[in-house]
Parts: sequence; C-alpha cells; structure tokens
Amino acid sequence: MDKSKIRHILDLSKDEKRAFVNSFDSIMSDCDGVVWNFTGPIPGVDRALQLLRDHGKKLAFISNNGMRTMDEYAEKFRLMGIEHQDYTVVHPALTIVKYLKSTGMRDAVYCIATEVFKNYLREAGFTIIDGPTERIKDDYTSKPVGAFAEYFRADPSKPKVGAVVLDIDANICLPQLMKATTYLKQNPDCLFIAGATDYTIPLGSGMEVIGSGHFIDLLEKASGRRALVLGKPGQALAEFVLEQFHITQPERTLFVGDMLPQDMGFGARCGFQRLLVLSGGTNKTMLLEHDKEDELPNYYASSFADFIQLFKEISSDD
Repeated sequence: MDKSKIRHILDLSKDEKRAFVNSFDSIMSDCDGVVWNFTGPIPGVDRALQLLRDHGKKLAFISNNGMRTMDEYAEKFRLMGIEHQDYTVVHPALTIVKYLKSTGMRDAVYCIATEVFKNYLREAGFTIIDGPTERIKDDYTSKPVGAFAEYFRADPSKPKVGAVVLDIDANICLPQLMKATTYLKQNPDCLFIAGATDYTIPLGSGMEVIGSGHFIDLLEKASGRRALVLGKPGQALAEFVLEQFHITQPERTLFVGDMLPQDMGFGARCGFQRLLVLSGGTNKTMLLEHDKEDELPNYYASSFADFIQLFKEISSDD
C-alpha cells in the first residue's frame, strides 16, 4: 500500500467525507486507547459515538482486555451516555468460553489470566487449574527426579487438563509457563488457546508495559505448538465475529483501533475498512515506518472525536 494514500479523515474533501461516511453501516471498535485510555475517557468520543448512532451506524466493540468485567464495560459506556442496548462488546474470555463449549470440552482448563478472566470460565462450568503461586524450592538434586520437577508434573489427584489458556496476567511467572509447557508437550490433544496478543500495553503519558504477546511466543517456542488466537488479530476470532454478527458485506463495516498489528491486522483479516486513531498505542511516525501492508489502515485520525468535525463539515452549506 502506498502510505501517501492513507489520509487523515479531516483532510478529505467534503465529497470524499460524505462518501466515506456513506461507505459503512457499522462501526466496530477497540476500547482502550480509542474510546478511553488508562486515565479516563478520551475527550469528545462520547459525542462522536452519539453522532454515529444518530446517522444510523450500528456500534460494536471488540476488546483484547480481559481484565475488565462486562459490568465494568457497561458502566464505562453508561457514563458516556451509551446504554447497553445500543452496542455489543466482544470480550476475550467469553469468546474462549463459546469456543470451548463448541468443542464439547469436559476436561479442566489450565489458565494463566486474571481472576476476572478465570471467573468467566468458572461461571460457564469449566474447572480451572492454575499456579503454582508459592515460591519454588531450589532443590534440583533429590532423587528420583527432585522436588523441583514435582512442581511441573501433572497431579494425578487433579482433573485431566484438556486446554491451556493464556491471556494478560500481571502476575505471570516462569513456573506457570513451565507448567503450561508440560501440559502441552505431554498431551498432544491438549488445546492451546491465546487471548490478548498485545506486545505492549499503553498506560498513557508515554508509559507502556509488557503485554502477553511475548509470553505467547515463548510458550509456542517452548512447547512446539501454535496457539489458537481468540483475541485480536487472530483468524479464529475474525471468523467468530463474522459469524456472530452475520456479516455478509464486510466492506460495509469500519473497524477503528489504535494498534497496527492487533487492530488494523484484525480489520484486514475480516475484510473491514480500517481507521487508525493516534490517541493510543500508535503515533504517526510509527504508522509511516510500518512495513506490513496487511496491518495498515485505509484512513487515520487524531482521535475518534474527529468525527465531530467531520459531521460538522459535511452538514454545512458550501
């Protein structure tokens, strides 16, 4: 893609702005860095979303953030003046629940994730195994295999593990990854499922922390297995979204996000139009330097709030 053709939506002519708005019926959007950031709502986004709804656009949100409950999402949207009947949120934990149920999973799930995430699996009837959380003793020599190895053996007193699930977890540790590797290598039928694939998590004010993408890569290399990705930009999630929302004309959906691999890559896999906003994890320099065509947007904006000015301009008299 010629990057000079990726234009800011406010740099379009009035006719191009009208054509752009008329080119999609639905908005699908990320949340963090797009609708709000770590410190609170992004100014003007509430008004922009209302204008889009007033112009007949349907709203849905696809988040990689499994640390927040659905009630917390609902409250954040309510504070922005958007009631629950006006949108849908695709939550990574609930997507994984639906997938596991579709496989007829009866075995336990070894899960590295937040308690919020694990609780959604528990509420769906799955047995969750996690840990170890205690400090492991530095005993590598005791016979027959050493106390160290015992931490990673499958415990015969616990249910059989049929799936390993890895998502964002600020408390992730090496013993958990060792345990997960053991389950995946010892049982070739054990499912390996990943949620969020983000390599960094922007926290605002130029601060970012390590995301779960690095740990997914590590576990894939250690186990020799490829994860089924049910977070963005996974192909499995793309197929799930297209089916769930009965999308037959993906080009009539605009996907809005702040990350190039996760959001723009996901939008491309779905066949959606793509709008990158510079209010979160990507700045203009990063956009111009990015060299993966399937992770580039069709348009960009400084913020979702730019839709306010766009609608003002297309409704004004010449």
